Amino acid sequence: MVKIIENKLIDAEPLKDAVLIEGLPGIGHVGRVAAEHIVEEFNGEKVLELYCDDFPPQIVVKDDGTIEYMKNEFYLVKEPVPMVIVLGNTQALSPKGQYVLSEKIVDIAMKYGATKTYTLGGFGIGKISDELKVYVASTSKELSEQHKELGAEFRTDGGSIIGAAGLMLKFSKLKGIEGICLMGETPGYLVDPKSAGNVLEMLSKAIGFEIDMKKLDERAKEMEKFIEKVQMQEQGMQAPQHQDDLSYIG
Repeated sequence: MVKIIENKLIDAEPLKDAVLIEGLPGIGHVGRVAAEHIVEEFNGEKVLELYCDDFPPQIVVKDDGTIEYMKNEFYLVKEPVPMVIVLGNTQALSPKGQYVLSEKIVDIAMKYGATKTYTLGGFGIGKISDELKVYVASTSKELSEQHKELGAEFRTDGGSIIGAAGLMLKFSKLKGIEGICLMGETPGYLVDPKSAGNVLEMLSKAIGFEIDMKKLDERAKEMEKFIEKVQMQEQGMQAPQHQDDLSYIG
């Protein structure tokens, strides 16, 4: 049996017709980076934390010598669009944990007023590309077509969506609300703010809000410098010296 503990941080009234947005860790951390940017730009308020005994048996040691638990977090954004945003530093480890936790997340979000679900993630292509597509999968043909009109594409190879990004669509549909997954192409082996920006632009068009992308663009440029440095080192060339320290990209 998977055990989940809810730690409510503050009492908060449910939002009206809110959008649940999932940004848990995944390929290229695309969804996580995009969702974190929304929380940062719109001053999301953290209302609840989830702990689960199917999370990795570890803690994270931070730069200041303190620790961070494995957890999922719920944030509420009231404007410009009501949103319930789920972030975290991990997903469940086992299939059972994934199922139980994904359903729990949807249940909690609906209590906070969510009437539609968007899950955000990366689609690994294993290589660096200048043009990164955004794919859509949803709980109805009509929804997928609507996002195709906004520029999203369908995956012609079929495939699957693993983890919370897929299972939350299932539980949303079973509980009476629609669900959409936006997947940004990414090499898959690096944190990818460029892909996160592409997904976020698609999301903003779909649910109707404007957001300042400056910080994401800056992170994308830093990552491009980092990739350039690695490529030149692999080719036995000396990388150009950039002013910014690129020893850590996160």
